[in-house]
Amino acid sequence: MRKHHLFTPGPTMVPADVALAGARDMIHHRTDEFRSLYEKCHSQLQELLGTKQPVLTLLGSGTAAMEAAIGGILSPGERMIAFNGGKFGERWAKIGRTLGCEVHEVIYEWSDYTSVDKLEQALEECPDAVAVFVQLSETSSGIANPVKELAEICREHDKLIVVDGISGFPAMPCPMDEWGLDVMVTASQKGMMMPPGLGIIALSKRAQARVEQTPARIFYNDLKAQLKAHAKSNHAWTSGVSLHQQLSVALDELLREGLDAVHRRSHIQGEAVRGAARALGFKLLNEKRPGDVLTPVLMPEGVRGSEVAKYCRANWGIYFAAGQGDYTDKIVRIGHLGYQDHFETIMAVAAFEMAMKHFGADIELGKGVKVAQEILMADLEAQAKRTAASS
Repeated sequence: MRKHHLFTPGPTMVPADVALAGARDMIHHRTDEFRSLYEKCHSQLQELLGTKQPVLTLLGSGTAAMEAAIGGILSPGERMIAFNGGKFGERWAKIGRTLGCEVHEVIYEWSDYTSVDKLEQALEECPDAVAVFVQLSETSSGIANPVKELAEICREHDKLIVVDGISGFPAMPCPMDEWGLDVMVTASQKGMMMPPGLGIIALSKRAQARVEQTPARIFYNDLKAQLKAHAKSNHAWTSGVSLHQQLSVALDELLREGLDAVHRRSHIQGEAVRGAARALGFKLLNEKRPGDVLTPVLMPEGVRGSEVAKYCRANWGIYFAAGQGDYTDKIVRIGHLGYQDHFETIMAVAAFEMAMKHFGADIELGKGVKVAQEILMADLEAQAKRTAASS
């Protein structure tokens, strides 16, 4: 018997009812039936993102939404600040250059994060930048950036702030309007518990004004065209009908659980994985600001992260992710987001222990599992006490 258990930073595991929603009868996208579905999804996305502004769904991965964001608010020759502490911060810079922007790129070690000090220095060096581009969670390193504080600095300097929440949302808090974010992008295949295929982008009033004055230079995901169609509860081009049927079910499930509960679940599972790794004697890449999307565990000398991931996948259907770039074989990334429960987290820790034992690590089997169980159990008991106190 073989099952697939995805503890990767995306795609993640998909609930059965979400998967089955993709097999529903096809409906035409230029009908009242689809427009009703679109409006339901849009309203729920606004609730999850914490915004009253338009939230657009685009056919494509999160990178499509990243490209649309830059193409929508910046003209060729205009300057942008991109913070590069991993492969996806690097991607902001690459897309910007591809679209003809002048990119002020701030490069730093993957174990570090986008600090307020780094932002203030970048604004001194590039005072004419139109927008600042950051990650909520840098997927290649698991680092969580202080987006709320960064947004405050951007507002003080009258700069747009664009946030990549592709892996971070909705595992981590990021209320768009409350924090004053201008553009938020995410995608369907991570914390949203769906197959790949939808990029999602929300725009503040300031960002919408920039879109209206920025000449289009991409066609398919031109935000001006998409905003115009959105006003009529539809898409500029053919809609991803089945993906929206799945999105509707996934959003129902997330809102039924509640955002606070989603954040808590991802956080405590992250604490369990981090605690287990430390108990086994492993170091983590991101000790400064560990996020709640994934935990990157540094490999001991002579052990390759890609081989560990391959071993778990081949023998048990347990999917971890190796590193990227210079960290390809230096880390194993263990995800804890999306459709993942506490016992699956224990499974992930157990598989990691067994794999590391196979590759010669001097560890005691069960030691990490025990710590993970204790962390998860303590949280369960604390929740029970809170429930009893409020009843």
